[in-house]
Amino acid sequence: MSQPLEQRNTRVLMTWLPLVMLAGSVFFYLIVIGHIRHMKQQQLLLKQKNVWNAFVRDPLGLPRSLAGEYTISRNGRSYVVTTYISAKEYRHLLIKIGIAEATIFVVLLITIFIVNRRASVRLWRPFYSTMKAVRGYDIRRNTPLLLDADTGIEEFNRLNQTLLALIDHVDQAYRNQKQFTENASHELQTPLAIIRSKVELLMEGAGLDEDSAQLLQEITEANERLSQMNKNLLLLTRIENGMFPEVEPIALSALVGRLSDFFREYHEDEAIRTQVSIHPDVTIAANPALIEVLVGNLLRNAYIHNLPNGWVHVELSDKALIIENSGPVLDADPERLFDRFRKGRVDNRTTGLGLALVRQIAQLYQYEMRYTYGDGKHRLWVLFRRGDATGYPK
Repeated sequence: MSQPLEQRNTRVLMTWLPLVMLAGSVFFYLIVIGHIRHMKQQQLLLKQKNVWNAFVRDPLGLPRSLAGEYTISRNGRSYVVTTYISAKEYRHLLIKIGIAEATIFVVLLITIFIVNRRASVRLWRPFYSTMKAVRGYDIRRNTPLLLDADTGIEEFNRLNQTLLALIDHVDQAYRNQKQFTENASHELQTPLAIIRSKVELLMEGAGLDEDSAQLLQEITEANERLSQMNKNLLLLTRIENGMFPEVEPIALSALVGRLSDFFREYHEDEAIRTQVSIHPDVTIAANPALIEVLVGNLLRNAYIHNLPNGWVHVELSDKALIIENSGPVLDADPERLFDRFRKGRVDNRTTGLGLALVRQIAQLYQYEMRYTYGDGKHRLWVLFRRGDATGYPK
């Protein structure tokens, strides 16, 4: 599991530092014990030497035994001098050294932890400042990325220089791509319009047989699809480039009702039954043109991908727009239904960009899209508030 570098550094420090300090403390304790044993031995030898010298100077005047201090005994021709010292003081000294060492150990550990945390916060402050600036950067706003040239830390200076160079290359590529897309879409409109007008002139001309009329009709339909595809691609590009900043209150109830009536009348000859349930006074804040595209594409998709004598249900509440329709099983993966140029089934009347536009608009306003299919019924939800999905399937 990923962790912030500061936490990982503190974790490593607090894992190994106590072990190193504990090993050092044990080593120090063993040295103290050895030194105390040496001191006891030297003190006994010194005391023994002093007692023997005193006994040699005055054998009769020096007592042969003094409780807790020494004992002089005769062992044949030799004398045995035994001296004593109290081990209690040395034990007390050992305990005091142990307590002092433990106290120093804890205080030092806490001090190092606090100093390390504060030093880490201070040292990593330029990094977090850089990350904040990068997160707030939006290439579509054409605003420069402001990073500190001198953070006081060489590595962070190089990081900022690298990021600025990278952003500059990405920004240039983005501008070039945006300009190319807009120019290409704009330039395509002229030849498409010429093709449309020329075909109309041919269709109005005299001596046109049935086969030629059929071919011209197919050319017209293909030209219309190409024109619509070009408009949709241009619209997708403009949405991605943030070119629809205008937001205003939209009477969604009236919009959904008007578009539902339009598509019901437009597909009236297909005998598709339409049922509409609209909660009154539903209002959202968005760009009116984009919301009309979203609702229109969803309704168009429901009618185009339907069955003869099928049905369409439209439901609008203050939480969601729900569109259900009868229809065959999808030929494509439902998970990729909203990808560009993806079609649920082969249909020459569609460009494969309608639902991609819907998803792009939904993402722009942070709506949540959900789709399910079962029992011959396609269901699509547009949830206006993320997280507010009680009663709706995942």
